[in-house]
Amino acid sequence: MGLTNIEFIGQRHHLDSLVKKRIIKITSRRMDESYVLQRDAYNAIREDKEFVLKNFAGFSTDEMFSQMRKLFKAFRDEDINAEMLSDDLKSLVELNPQNVFCKKVEAYDIKKLPDSEQRVFYYLCHRYVSFGESDVNLGDINDFISDKEDGQKFFRHFQSGKTKAQVKGLITFGGDDAFMDKGQASLSEKVTKEFFTELDLFCEQRVEGHPDLMSCDKIIAKELFYNASEQEQVSRLEGLLENEHFKGIQNRLEEMGMRKGFNIIFYGGPGTGKTETAMQLAKKTGRDIFYVDMSRLKSKWVGDSEKIVKGLFNTYKGMCKSKSIKPILFFNEADAIFGKRMENVESSASQMLNSLQNIILQEMEIIEGIMICTTNLHGNLDPAFERRFLYKVEFKNPGDEVRSKIWKSMMKDLEDEQCDVLAQRYAFSGGQIENVVRKSTVDYILSGDKTSLETICKFCDEEMFKSKVNKIGF
Repeated sequence: MGLTNIEFIGQRHHLDSLVKKRIIKITSRRMDESYVLQRDAYNAIREDKEFVLKNFAGFSTDEMFSQMRKLFKAFRDEDINAEMLSDDLKSLVELNPQNVFCKKVEAYDIKKLPDSEQRVFYYLCHRYVSFGESDVNLGDINDFISDKEDGQKFFRHFQSGKTKAQVKGLITFGGDDAFMDKGQASLSEKVTKEFFTELDLFCEQRVEGHPDLMSCDKIIAKELFYNASEQEQVSRLEGLLENEHFKGIQNRLEEMGMRKGFNIIFYGGPGTGKTETAMQLAKKTGRDIFYVDMSRLKSKWVGDSEKIVKGLFNTYKGMCKSKSIKPILFFNEADAIFGKRMENVESSASQMLNSLQNIILQEMEIIEGIMICTTNLHGNLDPAFERRFLYKVEFKNPGDEVRSKIWKSMMKDLEDEQCDVLAQRYAFSGGQIENVVRKSTVDYILSGDKTSLETICKFCDEEMFKSKVNKIGF
């Protein structure tokens, strides 16, 4: 521009005015400032059109967050600075008072927060709505603390929970009380519940299509047979899980100040119908099943397993909120992680397992849905887990009468007397009977001949492991 440094300082206010009007922008490289024509201003000149600033009025909440994404991108690209970002965010909210989000911003006096905290709050909202991210690293937030503000002071206050946004209950630490991460920031639960009611959130869509969520419609209905004691308890659970009964029971428990969630464990020998009972209860009561893959819960990386487990329960909470009928959280072979906690642990693996168990114990206390666990080794469970299971149903091997019914239901060609013979001769579980029936079916397909009772008995003998006794001597 042909100016000396002193002359340039005298003209600086003209440049600042052009910056505020979004005609030019300032870029900083290695302490040197440059002035560049804004893209919209350049296009207006090139096309010989009037340059008009964007009008933020008349946006729906969805459109507001689309615009918010553009503003944060413009900030990242250095098209606007921190102060300009604050001005635009405030205008966006003030010019759309008809939206629930803007009404909540007004109700909670967001505009009275320091500018840096406002930018952080809106950025957390943007990440939550746009990408379903509950937690954001502090390193990403650092960008929103301008040079005129004391970034270190902000982070000291944040680490001690003293920022105004934290005091007002708007933002909090990442993770939760069970595994709090002070290196991350997150929106508070009241914000996520109240501010975004007009939106179809990304995180809810992910919950709906979760690969481990089994629809009750896909569960094949089966007739199950129980001993009298098991039948009584299973029938009671079926009545509890009927949605109309379940809602009324939860409301009554809440009125009495009691916990609303139900933790249930099925224990007993293998093949006694524990897993299938959970499936059929879900089928009969119209509940989907969120099946927990136990192999995914443990990670070799420090801290990852705890986050995975916590994320699992957070996902289940999202399912309970988004569905009119709460699904069942299902842990099969739960003794793999619900075992006894260790004392005086030194290895990192043992410390990690104890941390996982502590998280699960806390979640069992506050669960508002239904958790069903199965185990063959209930003696290995930690007493703290045992206490938290409200319903404990033992599945024993079926008696002769029940076994006869199982044989008849699986092999309808058998006479009643034949079923009685098999039931009395072989003290099998339901799973063992199913194995024999499958082998008989394969034999029929291969030979084309109807399987005789003698052949069925042969298959039964093969099903049993015969103990071998080694003789002493030569």
